[in-house]
Amino acid sequence: MKYDVIIVGAGASGMMAAITAAGHHKKVLLLERMDKLGKKILATGNGRCNLSNAYMDENCYRGQRPSFAYPMIEEFGLEELIQFFESLGMLITEQNGYYYPASLQAATVVDTLTQKLKHLHVDILTDFEVIKAEKRKSTFYVYGNEKCFQARNLILATGGCAQPNLGSNGSGYKLAKDFHHKITDTFPSLVGLEAEGKYLKETSGVRNVSDISVYANNELIAKEHGEVQFTKYGISGIPIFQISHFAIEALRRKKKVKVYLNLMPQMVTLEETTEVFLKNCNYKTVEEFFQGFLNKKLVYAILQRLKIDPRKPVAQISKKDLKRILDMIQNFEVQIKGYKGYDMAQVTAGGVSTKEIIQGTLESKLLEGLYVVGELLDVDGTCGGYNLQWAFTSGYIAASQIGRQ
Repeated sequence: MKYDVIIVGAGASGMMAAITAAGHHKKVLLLERMDKLGKKILATGNGRCNLSNAYMDENCYRGQRPSFAYPMIEEFGLEELIQFFESLGMLITEQNGYYYPASLQAATVVDTLTQKLKHLHVDILTDFEVIKAEKRKSTFYVYGNEKCFQARNLILATGGCAQPNLGSNGSGYKLAKDFHHKITDTFPSLVGLEAEGKYLKETSGVRNVSDISVYANNELIAKEHGEVQFTKYGISGIPIFQISHFAIEALRRKKKVKVYLNLMPQMVTLEETTEVFLKNCNYKTVEEFFQGFLNKKLVYAILQRLKIDPRKPVAQISKKDLKRILDMIQNFEVQIKGYKGYDMAQVTAGGVSTKEIIQGTLESKLLEGLYVVGELLDVDGTCGGYNLQWAFTSGYIAASQIGRQ
């Protein structure tokens, strides 16, 4: 049987592409290597599925061409995504600029998409591993499970490498390479950073709202603000995820990466406040005194790093040591030595080079009828619904182009 389009991968971009193409009365085959559709969607937003974000601009996306995605998101963005899901009978709710299904269940999103696919009579095969794809004359041939399917168009929507247990195992890169597409450097993103230091044993489990500055070879490369989570291996949390792309990229270029945390960003008069407190609380030890400022584990770690006796009466502390403590509170240095792998990453940075993809249609510049969408492309967004928005947008854009044929 020959199809108008075969879509490899049934994640957010693949399902959106299938629904859009079928809505244009195209005969669609959707192939998925996992046993169920949309497994990665189920894990997004801690199971709540953060679909998109009220704030959207070019700076929300990265890659060798950071501005590549945004014009398409202007065509099919938040408003269009809301209208799409409402047309399928699913309400969307907003919380502090983040958009979720009204049920706050990722399963609702997958069920809604699956129900529409069935209604449109999209042919779906799960547990189908595509091992090869090629084009002869005007027809694509897709092989797997000892079968071969034919189509006029082919959409690669396999995802990258992040969370391979949910389906993204990097197989799409091989398919793209077979069509002579270049793959840019790929690495985990939106992931925790590994650090050096004995203090990590003490600070593990601590959460602290901080200003975050990232330096590579002493050059500032990223800034962020939010709740940092200290772990046994280093630092994590949403703001660390946000800056991880830049830190990891620098590490992969063999640069020395340091993160500096202002542990009390809200306290702009820290020195003056400390002087006032010293007058009233000089009966405390150094450790007891600063526990009125910060989590006790952080206080102990700071004093240990500075080799200051935590049991020393605060009234006896020198001005020099006091300044050293305050400086570390405002510039807590974290030496970054590595990063967590794809199994813990939310997204893959890098991918099929966007230089070889037509902006606005996502069709290959190298081969007519071939389209690349979603995380497989060298496009990755920040944390907060941006990657799912891009997945839905790119699936819609590619399938709409096919629908116009």
